[in-house]
Amino acid sequence: MTEKLTETDLFKMKTLSQPVASTDRYFVTQTRVDQESNDYRANILGFTKAGEFVGNFDNDNYSSKSPVVGANFLFFLSKKTADSTYQVFKVPFAGGTATQVSHFDHAVESLKVAPGTDTVYFKTRETKEVPKKPYEKIPSVRHVYRLYHKADNFGFFPTDGTYLLYTYAVGDDAPNQVFTSQTDFNLTDASSDGPQVTLTQKNLPDDDLDFGQKVLLVNTQTGTEINVTKSHPDWTFINAKFSPDGSRLLLVGHSQEFEGNTQNYVYGYSFATKEFTDYTSHLDEESFEAVFSDFTQNLDATDIAWVSNTQFAFRTSWHGHSKLYLYENGESNCFFEQPLRITNWSVDGDQLVVTYSTPTLPVALATLSFAGQLNDLFNPNDSFDKAHSYVNPEAVSFKASDGLTVEGWLYNPLESSAKEPIVLDVHGGPHQAWTENFYFDIQLYANNGYGVLLLNPRGSKTYGQAFCQEVVGAYGKQDYTDLMTGLDFVLDLHPEFDRQRQYCIGASYGGFMATWAVGHTDRFAGAVAQKPVTDWISLAGTSDIGYSFIPQELKLSRYDVQKLWDCSPVAYAQNVKTPTLIIQGEWDVRTPIGQGEEFFTALLENGTKTEMSRHPQSWHAMSRLGLPNLRIERIRETRAWWDRN
Repeated sequence: MTEKLTETDLFKMKTLSQPVASTDRYFVTQTRVDQESNDYRANILGFTKAGEFVGNFDNDNYSSKSPVVGANFLFFLSKKTADSTYQVFKVPFAGGTATQVSHFDHAVESLKVAPGTDTVYFKTRETKEVPKKPYEKIPSVRHVYRLYHKADNFGFFPTDGTYLLYTYAVGDDAPNQVFTSQTDFNLTDASSDGPQVTLTQKNLPDDDLDFGQKVLLVNTQTGTEINVTKSHPDWTFINAKFSPDGSRLLLVGHSQEFEGNTQNYVYGYSFATKEFTDYTSHLDEESFEAVFSDFTQNLDATDIAWVSNTQFAFRTSWHGHSKLYLYENGESNCFFEQPLRITNWSVDGDQLVVTYSTPTLPVALATLSFAGQLNDLFNPNDSFDKAHSYVNPEAVSFKASDGLTVEGWLYNPLESSAKEPIVLDVHGGPHQAWTENFYFDIQLYANNGYGVLLLNPRGSKTYGQAFCQEVVGAYGKQDYTDLMTGLDFVLDLHPEFDRQRQYCIGASYGGFMATWAVGHTDRFAGAVAQKPVTDWISLAGTSDIGYSFIPQELKLSRYDVQKLWDCSPVAYAQNVKTPTLIIQGEWDVRTPIGQGEEFFTALLENGTKTEMSRHPQSWHAMSRLGLPNLRIERIRETRAWWDRN
């Protein structure tokens, strides 16, 4: 007899990410949600190529992540205590104690190795400012001068920030500073045949209305900087990787044809000819993951990797699952496509080492051949999985009112009954997607008697550019009817669901849709709106991205007040009869807490049953990366709201 999932099972489960390979071993980051410290803690695990556990490689420090493989050493980021910052550590493959390489006041933010060497490059920053403090005995005034002056899950950007690149080779006394900039950058790769690195950085750093991003080639010995994407000044590039011989780059980026909603594709750049090659736009498949899970932490943005000087692998997201391609001889051939999500991966000779997830498998470490053969090596939750039951969802596909095909998944209750409640869960974005991976909260709801319907309405990623573009300038229109049509379709198909106990829940854009829905229909017995957008007028000037999101997504100006009001859920609050719970993070700067307060106040004035749950020290990503005790409370209060309405 298996056990039902409970909220506190979150503390018993582990996730895997960031797999890398040395000559004879695999290393992977294992993350757990720690109840005692109320924090996320991770360690670097080592395995033989046959999957036998070798041990922890990080001295059992408080938390470690981001392993990279050198010639003789493993390097990673780690912090010894909860209050310390992430620094660079090294440990020899032959064994021994990990030693600390860097000793900065600020955290090291990224780490890359020059392939085939024991030389690493890493980025940090220097500033006297602290982005966010809950309390200061003697506070100081903060002056801001920019449109883009804060970011969710970070806080306020420093006005005096300096961004630094260091290098360290085994045998050096200390890291050496090799690059500095007053503009933030992302370190993407280091070359194997010389002291060169690739960075991505804003094209126009002083223009907050310009969203282009260039690729810089930096020689860390001479200080020379070359803008390799100078011929594409309006494009946004997010990744760049050297070929093994250093003659070319693989790039991931987009043309901004559809502004921030443009799909990313894989491109090539030749240093010899200065020419660009478009490898993947003909596929119409997103080359940067826009899917999410509430379960996995410490994921790298793994989208491209060289296999040889003439071959490379890349991942796309398609119809809610992962596809992997091998490019060779001028063609891209899909060698793996199954109903699952490849969360992270890296090349190991003639195969890949991957971490992956399915709706009924939280995570596994595996090898994946270029013939498409998946071979499991390690499941950190093996005993837990055997003691519990997960629901394998039913694929859903239907025609929307205008004939467009919309897809999703139905999680039936684990134990069937005559009259079952059903929950419509709306994803955020809207340019994200539900995918075929493990969702802890969805499985918990299904384990405890609720059917859960996940739909990818128009506007969702993984269905091509045109489908993604369908919602732009049309929020609350066909996207809303897609969801209602899909719910009707499932109810007709499954008469066991109780039409008197339909519920809806959503977060961010999903929260917008939950509050929009209760203002336009009385079909739901209860609603839970998490970090919703309820008033586009006020969001324009209070969100960290409001000034750009509204003109790009709604195709409106902040001065189109009537039109903004017409597509704001709070404008229809007087129609709401559905009992509505609003859950909001007090540190959220993406959809600030005032968005929830406006709707909550309007419902109270209207006499509608409502409640607001304010989560302290919580950002927009509170359901995935928030304080663990509050994540559990969020699930509990959601279930309680449905149970009593």
